[in-house]
Parts: sequence; structure tokens; C-alpha cells
Amino acid sequence: MPKINGTLLKHWLATHNWSVNRLARECTTLGEDTIPEGTLRNALAGRDPIRPGRIHLIAHVTAKYGDGLSYEALTTLDPQRTTP
Repeated sequence: MPKINGTLLKHWLATHNWSVNRLARECTTLGEDTIPEGTLRNALAGRDPIRPGRIHLIAHVTAKYGDGLSYEALTTLDPQRTTP
């Protein structure tokens, strides 16, 4: 399972004045999958990988609310991150 580019998604959240909780709620509302807030927090922190379907859902939510983030951008790890 891939890890998500937490830096990129955190920047998107800050730019749009969203919380991780709101992103988790929107993903749950829009998709058929429930993404618990804690799971999303761990993925953003780089502690846990996240299922590809959930990354596609996050990409869909970011596209719905403005400048979307692609799956490829969300799965491209930050070059400053030391862990894969």
C-alpha cells in the first residue's frame, strides 16, 4: 500500500481552511468507504500507508472543492521525508 504525501495534503488543507476531520467527513459522505479521522491523521503523519481507493477518494474530494490533487501527486513522497 502506498503512503500519502502528507506535506502536500496538509498544505491543501491549510490553504482551504479545512481540518482533517472535515476531510474525513467529506470523504465518507462522498464515497462508499468510511475513512476514520485517526486513520487519516496517521497517514498524513507518514506513520501508516493508506489504501489506493482511499487516495482516489481524497483526490476526488479535493477536485470537488477547488483545485484538486491528483492520485499521482498524492502518492509522490516528499523528497525531504526520510522514510519511504
